[in-house]
Amino acid sequence: MEKDKKVSVFFTFFIILLFVFFALGFYTFYNAKGISYFSDSSEACNNCHIMNDVYADYLKSSHSKKIAGQPRASCGDCHLPHGFVDKWIAKAQSGVGHAYAFTFKLDELPTNLSANEKSKDIVQANCISCHYEMVSNVINPTTNPHGDNSLKCVSCHQGVGHSRGF
Repeated sequence: MEKDKKVSVFFTFFIILLFVFFALGFYTFYNAKGISYFSDSSEACNNCHIMNDVYADYLKSSHSKKIAGQPRASCGDCHLPHGFVDKWIAKAQSGVGHAYAFTFKLDELPTNLSANEKSKDIVQANCISCHYEMVSNVINPTTNPHGDNSLKCVSCHQGVGHSRGF
């Protein structure tokens, strides 16, 4: 009988702990506007105050200018792979990384975020993909697109999407 009572207390404590964990997770997800990250909206990228300057720069750029009510390019159009599965994998990796950093490394966050090598490669591939007709006359974008000696679009067009760091 004593053993059943201990199991019952442990089980009750476990259920309460599980409830608190999910309640805090839901509260955090709600306050961080977590649902917005499932959209393709650039506004979702500005949920964090660390992105305010970058987002303000984007709003001034030619990519944010609207055609038929939609921007020419959203943040995701440049910073995420265009393939369905690859896009969602990249979003998940980025989201988990950002959630971890904003939860456990607040004192180490930079003033402005910079793109890592993987993100730079994605941006380069997306520049070429969207502007292929134009860049194919300038360079052959199919040769060595990720090599050290290849010309990167942002080498010349630094402030196209936003002017802060790349």
